[in-house]
Amino acid sequence: MALTITDICNQALGRIGAQRIMAIDDNDSKSARVCKNAIEATIKEVARAGDWNCLRVRTTLGQLVATPAFEWAYQYQLPSDFISLVELNGVDYHGQPQDDWEIEGRLLLTDAERADVKYTAYVEDTSIWDALFTNAVVVLLASKIAVSIRQDENMASSLLTEYHRISLPQARTKDGNQKRRIRFDPTKESMFLSSRYNSTKG
Repeated sequence: MALTITDICNQALGRIGAQRIMAIDDNDSKSARVCKNAIEATIKEVARAGDWNCLRVRTTLGQLVATPAFEWAYQYQLPSDFISLVELNGVDYHGQPQDDWEIEGRLLLTDAERADVKYTAYVEDTSIWDALFTNAVVVLLASKIAVSIRQDENMASSLLTEYHRISLPQARTKDGNQKRRIRFDPTKESMFLSSRYNSTKG
């Protein structure tokens, strides 16, 4: 059974030694209110920190009639759940320098006449979250609520360090291992075998 947002908040509360909540919308609970105020920003922060397979969406952006005032030829409307751009027209940009597009507000500016994109989305459906992504959210959320609920800055600092040194790198490594592999090319294999055959004949 997938964890709910309330379950994730309770895991974060458990990390700081606080009592569980019945529901994140329980306005009578201080812990619930603190978690509710922090959870969306926390999810977005972790999502922005990596190229997560479980959050990746592909679509063709709609080109707007209006054009940028200068520098770029076209502009495209970004989806409402957009977090960060992973790929534009088959080119992987995530974490790489780029100079052929720019994001301003909710617009993608570029000289490309078409915009087929893969992007990291803000996904509220926790049932599709990867377990390591979920754990990273739990640890970062715990670091954010530790002071408000437990008045413990040392605990908050320790949890933030855990997030940056353990949870996030571990999740990135696992996610990176699941990226698309280079397909087997029989022509290259044939050229290699032919080269070996000819060298042995000589």
